[in-house]
Amino acid sequence: MLLPLGCFKQDPPPKNPFRKPIHYAVGESPSHIISADLNQDGWLDLIVANTQSNTISILTGKNDGSFPDTKTMKVGSRPRWVVSGDFNGDKQTDLGVLLNDGDSLQILLNLGGGLMKKGALYKVDRSPYSAAVEDFNLDGHLDIAIVSRFDHLLVLMGDGTGQFKTGLRGDPGAIPTTVITGHFNKDPFIDLAIANNGLSSSDVALYLGKGDGDFEKGSRLRSGKNPLFLVAEDFNKDGHPDILSINGLGDSMTLFFSEKEGTYSKGRDIGAEGGPVSAIVHDLNGDSILDIAVVNTRSNDLSIIIGKPDGGFGYPHLNLYTGKAPFFVLKADFNLDGRIDLVVVNNDNESISVLLGKR
Repeated sequence: MLLPLGCFKQDPPPKNPFRKPIHYAVGESPSHIISADLNQDGWLDLIVANTQSNTISILTGKNDGSFPDTKTMKVGSRPRWVVSGDFNGDKQTDLGVLLNDGDSLQILLNLGGGLMKKGALYKVDRSPYSAAVEDFNLDGHLDIAIVSRFDHLLVLMGDGTGQFKTGLRGDPGAIPTTVITGHFNKDPFIDLAIANNGLSSSDVALYLGKGDGDFEKGSRLRSGKNPLFLVAEDFNKDGHPDILSINGLGDSMTLFFSEKEGTYSKGRDIGAEGGPVSAIVHDLNGDSILDIAVVNTRSNDLSIIIGKPDGGFGYPHLNLYTGKAPFFVLKADFNLDGRIDLVVVNNDNESISVLLGKR
């Protein structure tokens, strides 16, 4: 395993910033999770894509950070990813579900109170894997960018009625696995960053937004082997987002610092545990320096990696068991106590684990 960037001697183990995990049952092979207030009660709910069950699970949140009620909805063949937003302009949060075997996007419209119904179904490129929602053409309506495992990027342009039309199509690289949004070249338009997992790529491709829904190819950032997931955060506090790549092979992460005009530094490696697949970035110990929490599907744990003032990261990591084959981690403040909470998807346990923050 690579030693973390900036680590020359072993540090004291970090303190655990979370309470004991609380586990909730979901469907078979959960792969992705988001949070949204579907029933407009002021508390975040959880939406889980259950790939083998062909369902999503909707867990209703309460004011103590618990999720006592679960509803299950059939959505189509092998749901892989979920996005949310008000797609039809009724001030309710709707959902979009990528169906990996169905090569499609299923829109779910919110009827109020968190009751969902199936809306339009859109054929997309083969084996869709990840999506991101933004208003790419500045018309006031949400659009959706989708990457598919067979080397495709597709942007669907929303019209504000819950309907979408095909926009940009592109080939970002070999086996793209994640697309995220951000201001990567410092202009006011939304850009895309895409992780390409294929051995012929193993890079991060930037697509720079023009503000009209179109994008132009930007630079390509060489990452570690088989990048699976991306996070954009301002690690060095220069006001511009840096990019963290979670690499599926070599048990590593790669950090790219923003420089100028959409360019980034050469990637700097950070060690990880066994099989990192997803991460969040946040100041977890209250020292105003960003830390990383990453789930490792092979070592079956969640690692807390503490950031250091010199731009490096502490070692050893704090490794917490949440469930078997953790596959995704999400951050939010579920009980509105001002402390960040985490939820982890356990792919082999048919469960999620909620870790509430503690002082």
